Amino acid sequence: MIRLLASAACAAAILSAASPAAGDEERFSLTLRGAAFDRDDTGYADHAQVFGLGSPEVGGGGVVEAGVRVLPRLWLVGSWSAFATLGKRRLDALRVANHALLLQLAVTAARVDIDLQGEPTWLRLDLMGGGGLYWISDELDGEEQNASAPGARVGAQVSYGWRALGLSLSYGWHMSRARLEDRLGGALRAGGHELGAGLSLRW
Repeated sequence: MIRLLASAACAAAILSAASPAAGDEERFSLTLRGAAFDRDDTGYADHAQVFGLGSPEVGGGGVVEAGVRVLPRLWLVGSWSAFATLGKRRLDALRVANHALLLQLAVTAARVDIDLQGEPTWLRLDLMGGGGLYWISDELDGEEQNASAPGARVGAQVSYGWRALGLSLSYGWHMSRARLEDRLGGALRAGGHELGAGLSLRW
C-alpha cells in the first residue's frame, strides 16, 4: 500500500504540472483509499466475543479503483478491495478476511469547478453501482473455511481536488450471499457497509 501511495504521489506531481482537464475532458481515474468494513453479522461476532476472541464484525483494509470515461458523465470502474480482522485470545487468534473484485458504473451527478485565487479546484459527487465476486474466509486453531458468491455494490463518492489530484470520501453498501457459519449457528457475510477516504487522480 505504501508503494502504491508513493506512486500515486509521483503521478500527481507530474499531472498537476500539466494543464488541468475539465470535467468533460478527463478520460481516466485512479483512486486509492483506506476503509473500514462493517460485515453483516447474525450471531457469529457475538459468539466469538463470548469465547474471548474479540469481534470480527468490523475489519480494516483498502480499496483500489481504476476507471475510464465512456460518456460525458459516465465512467466504467473496476475495483479490488480487501479487509481483515484479527481477534486474539491468549495463544489463539481468529482471523477473518473478505475480498471483492467488482465492475461498476459511475455517474457524475454533480461537478463544480472553482477558481480559487487563480488555482483550478473542483468539487464533485459520483454515484456508483455494479457487481462482481465476493470471498470471505476465517481461520482458528489451524482450521479454515472459505466461501464465495456473486454480489453487488451501490455507493457514492464525494471528491474535492486541485488540478488532477483530489481527496475523496466514499460510502458503499455491499450485498453478497457468501457467508461463514460457526458451530452455534451464527453467520458472518461478505456483504456489509464500507466507509473510506483516500486519494484520487483524474486526467
